[in-house]
Amino acid sequence: MSVGGPMKALTERQYQRREKILATARELITTHGYDGVTMRELAAKSSVTPKTLYHQFGNKEKLLRTAVEERFRHTYHAIDDHKIKKGVDKLFFIVDSIADSTRKNYDYAKALAPILTSRRSDPFTSIRMNTYRNAVMQIDDEGDFLNWVDVDVIAQVVYRHVMPLYVGWYMDSARVKSEDVTKYDLCLMLSSVTKGYTHQKVTKTARVLQKRLGKN
Repeated sequence: MSVGGPMKALTERQYQRREKILATARELITTHGYDGVTMRELAAKSSVTPKTLYHQFGNKEKLLRTAVEERFRHTYHAIDDHKIKKGVDKLFFIVDSIADSTRKNYDYAKALAPILTSRRSDPFTSIRMNTYRNAVMQIDDEGDFLNWVDVDVIAQVVYRHVMPLYVGWYMDSARVKSEDVTKYDLCLMLSSVTKGYTHQKVTKTARVLQKRLGKN
């Protein structure tokens, strides 16, 4: 369900018009920033009237959040649906995928940084959290957590470790990438609560990343 509430069945023409409006909204967010989008310009570039926008979405806030949330859900669902044999490898895949997607859509991601890291970030927080939690649960299903570990707590800690990826990615230097720091932090944390393949993988990865980060 989108932030605009349940959507009535649309004809193909209405659906195409709706998708054009939302795509245009994302383009304007990239150009003007989240708060810089106006309904008048959005209507003109979408070839509809402002009245149509208000009738279909209610107000600007609902329209923009619908545009952002639908793309956000699509991105994370595509990552979540990617089948990877081991949970820790899936976790690293998520981190790398988000970093790569962010860089490819730099201006859009930068424009959204304030809303995605603010108190207004729900349901974006729950979408992200669920994706990371699924990877943690996969590690648990593989039996690689020590028997005293609370998986729900670990999932929360993992999410706290990846948060800098969303607030500091635009400060990447040519020598240090945010995802390398994030994965190094995750490796150090997971090495103390895992065994088996996961423990071996995070230990090996931490050593590689430590050498890489130590050169910078």
